[in-house]
Amino acid sequence: MSQKAGRTKKDAPWHVAMVLGGFSGMVATTIVHPLDLIKVRLQLISRYCTTREMARQIVRCRGFKALYAGLSAGLLRQITNTTTRLGVYHALYNLHYRKYERYPVIYEKITIGITAGLAGALAGHPSEVVLVRLMADGPLEPCIACSCPKIYRGTFHALQKICKEEGMRALWRGGTLTLGRSVLVSVGQIGSYSQVREKFRERNLAKGLSLHIYTSFVSSFLTAVFSLPIDLVKTRYQVKRRGIQLSEIFSDILHKKGIWYFWKGFVPYYVRMAIHTTVSLLIFDKIYTKYDALH
Repeated sequence: MSQKAGRTKKDAPWHVAMVLGGFSGMVATTIVHPLDLIKVRLQLISRYCTTREMARQIVRCRGFKALYAGLSAGLLRQITNTTTRLGVYHALYNLHYRKYERYPVIYEKITIGITAGLAGALAGHPSEVVLVRLMADGPLEPCIACSCPKIYRGTFHALQKICKEEGMRALWRGGTLTLGRSVLVSVGQIGSYSQVREKFRERNLAKGLSLHIYTSFVSSFLTAVFSLPIDLVKTRYQVKRRGIQLSEIFSDILHKKGIWYFWKGFVPYYVRMAIHTTVSLLIFDKIYTKYDALH
């Protein structure tokens, strides 16, 4: 077998992984963005509200297009975060293979994944702040004739307005939380995905595309359970323009809302993560196969 015939998408050069991975992530983001928006609004609203009720409320108040508020910032996050994360991941993955002449084992994959995730989180954090602000912009509850003004006109207006009124540091608000979530997601997705996939194979429960889909949904469930609390705190912290401390957010949740509030918005968060993971990896695999055939 030729060297090329034995290559997989894991062996993709880092710059190829950046471009193809960024494109795959942008396509997946376009599909799941409404779930991301619903999740953010559920995390901010004080009363109990189901995913379906929130979706109906948004559409009734501002129309179907309101479900895609902040999509441009979501795509910018893919361009900055995902491209950096995948570029670093594949660069370190290939470096490990060249140095040790073997593929990384599970704990080495997790270490590489954490490093890549942190790099991506740093590169994409400003777009993360803008994304949260845009998705939270406007009334959380239905209002008469929906005449409530919005603060931001779009991604670049939000960037400009935040820098002008709050300073450049505001674009890094909640940076520690974003990095923390990145670590949890990296450990959860890489660790659980490998283990769940192996269990499915051992029991011959699925193979091929079905194996990938089932594994992604189980892995995403476990990852969502571990990472949602820090995501919720991050959302509530980043959406506040000034004057609130992290300790106040934790205290409010623990003493007034209860510990289960940390998992508010779990359904859209989990479904969004599962679909995004499945779609982006499938698209990446398909276009890398085409790329590899041409090279």
